[in-house]
Amino acid sequence: MNLAPKYFFKEDLDWIKEKRPFLFFDFDGTLVPIQNDPSSCWPDKKIKAYLKKILSSKLAHIAILSGRSLKDIKKRINIKGIYYSGNHGLEIIGPDLIFIHPEVKPAVKFIKRAKQVISRNISHIPGVLLEDKHLSFTMHFRMADKEGKKLAKSIFKHVLSREFYNIPFKVLKGKEVIELAPFIDWDKGRAVHLILKNVPEGYMPIYIGDDLTDETAFSALNNQGLTIRIGRSKKTSARYYLKNQHEIYDFFKKICAIIEK
Repeated sequence: MNLAPKYFFKEDLDWIKEKRPFLFFDFDGTLVPIQNDPSSCWPDKKIKAYLKKILSSKLAHIAILSGRSLKDIKKRINIKGIYYSGNHGLEIIGPDLIFIHPEVKPAVKFIKRAKQVISRNISHIPGVLLEDKHLSFTMHFRMADKEGKKLAKSIFKHVLSREFYNIPFKVLKGKEVIELAPFIDWDKGRAVHLILKNVPEGYMPIYIGDDLTDETAFSALNNQGLTIRIGRSKKTSARYYLKNQHEIYDFFKKICAIIEK
C-alpha cells in the first residue's frame, strides 16, 4: 500500500499515448457525483462526449466497472464499444465478450431471500432503501439520521446471523452503503484482468475509482499500469490521486489532449 500517492496533474504523462491506454472507470463517485438517491445518478453530456471522443480516436479502449447491475450501468452510459461490468465484476459485456461468473446462479435464490427479510425489517426506518441488483443487493442509508443508520446496520447484521448463518455471503462496505453479494472469490481486479485478456497485448491499463471495492483493481494493476484514486488517502494502493470527483473533467481533458498529439 502506498503511503503517499502522487497528485496526478503534477506528473508528465505524455508518454501515455505510446502505451495505448485502456481506461477503466468506476461509476458512482468517479464518473458521476454520489447522490443520496442512486437512481438519480446520470452522466452529464460532457462526460459522455469525452467517452465518445476517446473511443472514436481508435487509440484507446474504455471499460466501466460498477457495483450496480450490468443492466443498470449499461442504461446509464448507453455508448456502444465500451466494456461494461456490473456487480463488481461478476457480469461483463463488451466487444466480443460476454461473461457471468459460473458460481453466481446457485447463490441468487439466497440473495433474494435475504433481501426480502432485510427489506421487511428496515421498511420502517426513514432514509434507508434497498437497491436490488439481481445478483446482489445494496442497503443505502445515506439519507437516514444517526440513529436510523445505526439501527439499519444492526438489523442487517442481525438478520444474517440469525436466519442465514449457514449461508456463505460476502458483505461489502462502502460509502454509507452495505452490500450483500455471493461468496465468490472474484472482484474488480480479476474482472479487469479478464477484460484485458480480450484485447491484443500492448495496452496500458489506467484505472480510476473512489471506493473500497476499487482497491482490488488498484492492487491488481500497480505493476502494469496507472491507478488513480478519487480523493487523497494514505490508505490506498493507488499510485496517484485526484483531489475530488470534479477533477475527472480535467483528467479527460488531459487524456484527450495527449491522444490528439
